[in-house]
Amino acid sequence: MDARTIARARMYAQKLWSSDVTDPQRALSWLVAVQAQEFAYARWSLAQRCGYPADSVVARAFNEGRILRTHILRPTWHFVAPRDLRWLMRLSGTRVTATTVRRCSELGLDVKTLAKSNDIIADAVAKGPLTRRALAAVLERCGVSPDGQRMPYILMRAELDMIICSGPLDGKQHTYASFDARVPAAKDLTRDEALGTLAKRYCESRGPATVKDFAWWSGLPMSDARRAAEIAGRSIKQSVVDGRTYLFVGEPKNARKSRPRIDLVQCYDESIITYGESRDVLRTERARFAVPATVNGYTHVILRDGVLLGHWRVVRARDGVTVQRRVQERLDEAERAALDRAVLRYRRFATT
Repeated sequence: MDARTIARARMYAQKLWSSDVTDPQRALSWLVAVQAQEFAYARWSLAQRCGYPADSVVARAFNEGRILRTHILRPTWHFVAPRDLRWLMRLSGTRVTATTVRRCSELGLDVKTLAKSNDIIADAVAKGPLTRRALAAVLERCGVSPDGQRMPYILMRAELDMIICSGPLDGKQHTYASFDARVPAAKDLTRDEALGTLAKRYCESRGPATVKDFAWWSGLPMSDARRAAEIAGRSIKQSVVDGRTYLFVGEPKNARKSRPRIDLVQCYDESIITYGESRDVLRTERARFAVPATVNGYTHVILRDGVLLGHWRVVRARDGVTVQRRVQERLDEAERAALDRAVLRYRRFATT
């Protein structure tokens, strides 16, 4: 393998190329978790992996609870499938909670206050999903101030304690729903079982990748990341490329495209954010800018055959959606046509 082989193999593993997935929930289940603080663009990430359905199709899966959104793995939003949420939260929730302790203390959110807010929120959402504003009003009536930054940390703690997760949209407003109402009961995994499962599924859906990549994505300490790879055992293969050991499941697919393949991915797409140590596989001699980053207002990323080509952004108007692009080099006719097709795929998604 070389860097270009790795880049192409990842596009197949991530289901961005030649996907056999047919709906957004299956795409999410394959990827285990998808970073989702950019809610609209995270829906695009799922659509790209299941035949480019309309945004409304992905939104419906979210509203029906087949796709959930919560804080998990790292202290940021992720999409996760209901059947995976319990074991992932048990594996990562305590660690993510630990990252919030100092700020909670600064905000006056001690253990007693957070226990009280959890109880209040649990009672409130037992009657049905509520918006953040509605939950803030309930907390205030019950003597817990939601002012300033207290509210997001109160809600995050309730998520990490498996009290709430995402509910359906209320117009354009997000709601929170009872965790138990949306997340099915599941067999408890031991910590080792959870570590081994996460490592195998990561390498299967994102390999070739390094243990350091896995540690970054999962939020695990390196000792746990190495342990997870050991537990996964024979299901994970290894290959050393340029002094790095890459992990993967099966044989990395590396079919060269007969014509250039260009993809518009959002700045937090798993094809980018997944990799820490080996993100440089994305780069070329001409395109060495860091991602995710904003480059003169262009946030999202254009990939050509799995490596960086440029950036894109969306300009919305009453008459539709315009996709503006910045590329790092002159394109030939086939590449311009491939870029036009990629833009058309996004515009169809965003306007239906």
